Amino acid sequence: MRWRKVEAGEKAAVDALRADFYAACEVRDALPRSEAGAYRRGADDMDAHESFDGRTERYARAQDAVTAASREVDDAEHSYFRLNIHGMGRYRGLMEDLGMAFEDEPHPPFPKPEDYGTNWEDIEAAEYPEDHAGYGWTDGRLVAALKHVDAVNAVLAFHGNADTPGIPLHKFGSNDGWIVVPAECEAAVRTWRDFVAAEGDEAALNYVSNKLGEGRADYWLKWIAYLAGAARHDGFEVH
Repeated sequence: MRWRKVEAGEKAAVDALRADFYAACEVRDALPRSEAGAYRRGADDMDAHESFDGRTERYARAQDAVTAASREVDDAEHSYFRLNIHGMGRYRGLMEDLGMAFEDEPHPPFPKPEDYGTNWEDIEAAEYPEDHAGYGWTDGRLVAALKHVDAVNAVLAFHGNADTPGIPLHKFGSNDGWIVVPAECEAAVRTWRDFVAAEGDEAALNYVSNKLGEGRADYWLKWIAYLAGAARHDGFEVH
């Protein structure tokens, strides 16, 4: 998931930190593979050095540097939030339970290119002009392609039940680029904050841990912060 508007300095900062991450990986990967040790089957934590028999201190230090560099990249990339398919399923269920998300009415069908007198090649060139420099636009083809893009975005941003605040659940059902608009983000964050105010911080986070698993409340709070930031950056897209 990524905010629709990204602050100007974020990309440069992330690129610099990612270069540090790759450099740390090179240092670690230059070590003999035997120094990594052998994973001890049944160990509780796959990332803990203690879960590997024979791991050297030198390799452990190098791996710690990789892990720290990776976290710095994640912390700097405010516009991006990562959930795999299983994590999204858990978050989707929790948001529905809390009233942050809801089952909306069916979205309209997606328009076809021929409905706008265009084709997929023109649509792609119109949507990603940076990848199609010098594209041979003629007559009204660009206008037609952009109209199709706008029509698709209207479906992706669809919120049918105007009386229900929060995020329509179908926007978390696939990675088709669904647009979660600022008002939906604001409503979801407000619902969470109301829940915390009513239950108290400890009880609210215990509820999250019971739903998502122990140790996952911190990442949930990052999700809330991400939604709040998205509300200030034209929402976000689900890819």
